[in-house]
Amino acid sequence: MSNGTSGAQDWRAIACLAPTGERLLCVGESSSQVRAAYAGAWGEVIRDEDRPTVRAISLQRWAGQFWSGTWEHQMYLAVPTTRTGKGTSSEAVELDEEDDSIETTGGPKSKKT
Repeated sequence: MSNGTSGAQDWRAIACLAPTGERLLCVGESSSQVRAAYAGAWGEVIRDEDRPTVRAISLQRWAGQFWSGTWEHQMYLAVPTTRTGKGTSSEAVELDEEDDSIETTGGPKSKKT
């Protein structure tokens, strides 16, 4: 979404739900801004009945021109353990072997390396 001007919302956090589906948690100008905000958005965006189905949270960056591009997965973020998101760290996490692929919007499945 970047067009070379300041204020572009080039980063986002997406909650990936099982078996399919996703929820946008937040967008921001930088990865650090999104990492700081996603846990707070957790309690507002993810419904109580959906929380157990969240498999991962994908930090994604917009690649391309603002009118033509795709969201690219950068890293997985820790899934908050409380409704308010206060009981988690915003550091990246590794997925278990059984959760080694997550579909993301705008591209093919991302494989764990």
